[in-house]
Amino acid sequence: MTDDTDDVDPENPRPEGHYPRFAGNEWHYVPDELARSISLGPAGDGEPGQDWVLTYTPERRDEDDRKKVLVRLTARSLHELFIEAKDISPDARQAGHTAECGLCGESVPLAKAVPDKREEPVHRRCYVDAYGTAEWLEHY
Repeated sequence: MTDDTDDVDPENPRPEGHYPRFAGNEWHYVPDELARSISLGPAGDGEPGQDWVLTYTPERRDEDDRKKVLVRLTARSLHELFIEAKDISPDARQAGHTAECGLCGESVPLAKAVPDKREEPVHRRCYVDAYGTAEWLEHY
């Protein structure tokens, strides 16, 4: 994942020339230090009939202007998200969460990758094929 935060204007976070379908919409920027403000979960204590809520705090120059944004995700909206996401490839779904295995060149989910001798993510099987079994690998 690359760090593009230096290229993002918090007052105008829409990437120039990108996402023309959403050009007329309000865009928000959530910097690393506010990333923990993002949450997704039940709107209450999880009782039946309660919708889910996506919350986050967008960046603003003046901290007093930062207001938590809450997006109600009804059963219908969750269904739409599922429909949009269910048929995309694991690579597309996990964009930013996968890397190219430094040994075989195929995609490896970062959550399942192990570091090779150069600290690059690789498949566990590729590591074992290239370097043999290591004790630390059992705990990884």
